[in-house]
Parts: sequence; C-alpha cells; structure tokens
Amino acid sequence: MTIPQILLLSTAAAAMVAAFVVESSSWWIKGACAPGSVGLYVSRSNIYLYFGRFFALAYNALIAFGIENGAPASHVAMTLAIGFAGTCVAHLLLLRGGPTTHFTVAMLARILMLPRPAPYVADGPTPGNRAIVASTAIASLCFGMGISLPLLLAVFVPQYRMSLSYVGQTVNALGTIMLLFMVDQRLFRALDQGGLNQTLPSYSLGRAFAFGVSAVLCLLIYKAV
Repeated sequence: MTIPQILLLSTAAAAMVAAFVVESSSWWIKGACAPGSVGLYVSRSNIYLYFGRFFALAYNALIAFGIENGAPASHVAMTLAIGFAGTCVAHLLLLRGGPTTHFTVAMLARILMLPRPAPYVADGPTPGNRAIVASTAIASLCFGMGISLPLLLAVFVPQYRMSLSYVGQTVNALGTIMLLFMVDQRLFRALDQGGLNQTLPSYSLGRAFAFGVSAVLCLLIYKAV
C-alpha cells in the first residue's frame, strides 16, 4: 500500500468520523437552547448539520476513488473499521459530559453566534431511556451497514457496483424511516418539554453502541480477507 493510498483512506476515515459527529452534536446544540430561543437554536443547528453533509460527501468520494484505484477489500474494511471506531470513541466522550462536552457545545454555540446564556450540559449524564437507546442503535446500525456493504461488495463484485449502490441506499432508507418515526419525534418532544439534555445521553449511547458494533464487524471482515 503506497503512502498516497494511506493518506487517501485515512482522510476518508476522518471525514466519516466528522460527518457522524456533526450529526450527533447538532442535537447537543439544540439541547443547550436558551429560554425563548428554541426556534433560533434549531435553525442554527440545522445550518451546522447540513454543513456536515460535506464531510459525508468527502468520505464517499475519497473511499470510492481509493477503490477505483485498486484498494483491496482488506484496506477498505480497515478504513471503515477505523472510521466507525473513531466515531464510537467521539460519542463516548460526548456521553461523559464534563469539560469535553462543555467545551465542545460552548465552542459550537459561539461559532453559530447563538445567544447567551452559555450552553449547559450536565456532568456525568446517565442514559435512562431504553427505547431511545434501542431505536437509535438499530437506526444507526442501518446507516453503518448502508455505507459499508456497497463499498465492500464493490471490491468483491466490481461488475455490479451500480446495483450495489442502490442496496446501500435501501438500507439507509430503512434507517432513516426508523430515525424519523422512532427517534427524532421523541427528541423533539423532549426539546418542547425542556428536557432534551436528559434524553441526549440515551441517544449518544445508542449511536456509540451501533458504531462500535459496525467497527467490530468491519474488523472481522478485515481479518477474514
């Protein structure tokens, strides 16, 4: 494996981590909304969320370019495993609360020019909503498999690359439906009731679990090939 290929796939893994962390941290920004500023916080956090789509595009473009230039299945699987593992660790850091979460949310709020008071995130939050943990984990696992399977299968059966891309989109669509009906509605209801900060640890734990499982599965594929 050449140095340019290593740099390419490493950048792809970093872009994957950034895309998923932006998606999750947008909810932490909403949870820090000041009284009477819910609409503004939701609007600004959505700007931040859609900006994160550029990381997802970068990830897809970089790893696809690597595959088209001869990256073997083992390298693709390791790239995915590193990306998922990094995402899992980032979610666990957010879940811990304390200085890391305080600093991250406060910095993002400042960048988005959100009004004071400064965002507050409780120290040592405890995931207590099992329904959100489970539904978030299943939906996020669908997303993980949706972006992994087409890439891995494209290496093994390159003649069906276009067809396989739609398989990934189908899995992603299932995850999106679950997210919209089983996760987002609960989070927005908690936001309306002023208790989103107490719900977000369950959301972050579900995401961390799903990405951890995805990392292990990709690592097993790496060892198998």
